[in-house]
Amino acid sequence: MGEVAPHVVMMVANDIVNDTRVLKEADALAGAGVRVTLFGVVRDGTASVERMGNGVLKVLVRGRFVLRDDRTRRRKGRRGSRSGEAVAALVARAARVRARRGDLKAAAGHAVAQRRAGQLSGVAFKVGVAKRVVLAKRWQVAAVTTRLRLNVARRQVKTTGNIWRRWDARTAKSKRVSWRTEIPEAYDYETIFGDILDKTRPDVIHAHDMHVIGVAARAAGRAQLRGHSVKTVYDAHEFVPGLSVYPPRTPRLIAAWSRHEAEFIRYMDRVVTVSPAIARALQQRHELPREPTVVMNSPRLEQDDRPAVPSIRQGIPEGVPLLVYSGGVTRARGVETAIQALPELPGVHLAVVCVPTVEMRPVYELQALAEKLDVDDRVHYLDPVPPDDVVPFLEQADIGLIPILRFPSHEMALPNKVFEYIFAGLPIVTSDMPSLQEFVRQTGIGEVFEAENPTDLAAAVTRVLEDRDTYRENATKPELLREVSWETQSQHLRDLYADLLGRRLAPTPPIEDVELEKSLRTILGI
Repeated sequence: MGEVAPHVVMMVANDIVNDTRVLKEADALAGAGVRVTLFGVVRDGTASVERMGNGVLKVLVRGRFVLRDDRTRRRKGRRGSRSGEAVAALVARAARVRARRGDLKAAAGHAVAQRRAGQLSGVAFKVGVAKRVVLAKRWQVAAVTTRLRLNVARRQVKTTGNIWRRWDARTAKSKRVSWRTEIPEAYDYETIFGDILDKTRPDVIHAHDMHVIGVAARAAGRAQLRGHSVKTVYDAHEFVPGLSVYPPRTPRLIAAWSRHEAEFIRYMDRVVTVSPAIARALQQRHELPREPTVVMNSPRLEQDDRPAVPSIRQGIPEGVPLLVYSGGVTRARGVETAIQALPELPGVHLAVVCVPTVEMRPVYELQALAEKLDVDDRVHYLDPVPPDDVVPFLEQADIGLIPILRFPSHEMALPNKVFEYIFAGLPIVTSDMPSLQEFVRQTGIGEVFEAENPTDLAAAVTRVLEDRDTYRENATKPELLREVSWETQSQHLRDLYADLLGRRLAPTPPIEDVELEKSLRTILGI
């Protein structure tokens, strides 16, 4: 009887659908003789168990965030929700006042028409005018007082918000920040995943990102009480203490997640991360016995059937220079800098591939900025394509942009879009984040500009456009593509698991664990 294949559970705090890193890591292990189960959470909808083509079981667990919602409710009570309710009430009152004033204006018009048609006597008309004058004065006073009260209420909301923002920033580094009270959703994830982890009895729990590292550590601890040893792996997708700050993410929230990570990382048997700089920082910060393994989230070198995708140009003629930014749209991503540079780049167009959708407030703000600068006809906002379509979708652009702002996590990052641009054959223009700057200059694939400096960005773009063939040639060198390809990066992950499990991992056909699938369906009641 052959040796039983080890069982690895990968856990992540999302629905997995678009999490390419999680999916690719699961596939890398599934092809090397490991049984892999993915646990994700779905907030709306029902729990499900799906067997994927590589034998991986994808399990979505229905999640309720009782503690998070309770914290949000209590926080609103403390942080001036009454002022917000007053604003809402006054906005509604202002609307009612406008409606009543509109009634009077319409009534006056009808009265004039009736008088001209002889349907209303002169006395009745004058009485009506007098009544409407009195009412008009009354509603005019109401409009003025409502507007004044609304301005005061809005200032109160703004002042309260500023006070709390300063409080969050000032106390972020103090001992008063406890992750247990600040981010109780960490315990919600325990409620969501804890029981199913115990019943599944995996050999390894692989916790993706900061949200579920505590869940993995606690599950491994409980397993020890049952005489079952569970190895744990933490996959740090970002440098948590240096995360960018933008609503609703505050310094205090970042501090809480950072302390959550720090408390449980010491229980991890191995740590994986996305860039060498983050690996060094994690080892130093947490005094880890070994430097984390770097597994960069890059595309596959070999793609069997490249999909036919719509053109990113969508009506922009060939020969017209096209810049592309592909990724999340938040203030921290610096897309504003790219738009501000367009007046200095006549004839150049910008495509913004907006993750997760073009229908969100940050995109509306970009649109308003483009209109203000009179470049809105050269900025194009596109919904994202499926993960497997990204590279071919980007290929028809001329330059890939990474204009991120200066935060510690950004300074250490080699984001996914770097490799997506490379595999699309695009030169890169990036802000001067140390890891990105080092990578781009060593490989000769693009130019660097000073973060938040539109003039410098425009100059970097101009340099690339003037010699784009050289930059494109550097970006498509076979040795570079091999080094950063998923084929190379995934081997780092398999080597880590071979060492962790103490056994050789070799390519095998997909393993279909029918009994485990039945068990998971029973546990979830489906």
